[in-house]
Amino acid sequence: MTPPAVIRPAIPDDAAVIVGLITRLAAFERAPTAVTLSEAAVRRDAFGPHRRFRVLLAEADGAACGIVTLLDTYSSWAGAPAMTVHDLFVMEAARGQGLARRLLAEAARLALAEGCARLDVNVLAWNESARRFYSSVGFASLADWLPYRLDAEGLTALADNR
Repeated sequence: MTPPAVIRPAIPDDAAVIVGLITRLAAFERAPTAVTLSEAAVRRDAFGPHRRFRVLLAEADGAACGIVTLLDTYSSWAGAPAMTVHDLFVMEAARGQGLARRLLAEAARLALAEGCARLDVNVLAWNESARRFYSSVGFASLADWLPYRLDAEGLTALADNR
């Protein structure tokens, strides 16, 4: 019998695996060429002195097969930290084993341990299976809130007051 998958915090030596899983997620999300993330960026931003994100990995038979990346945020209304699930991905061959749920459960434990008021996630509108999954584990859609984004060009334009 195969031992169950393990959920663990990523370490700097996982940088290549993290880039690979994020690249696979981008392909799944119909943006296969969008990832410019590098191993150096992972080492700097997930493990450096000014951490920008953290990563939990699912491993089965010694190989990474799932990932959740988490961003620390803050709820000014609650006056408490919050956390955002930025990426959640399980490789197709490992799906159906509850790994996404286990990755989220570990993220929830981490959020609670750090006094977070909530755990947020953004889901692509076309991804019905992800929307059903997040609902099934207790996430609620925020129908009154719409995501907006300022990309690199927009950031520059706004900063330059154009």
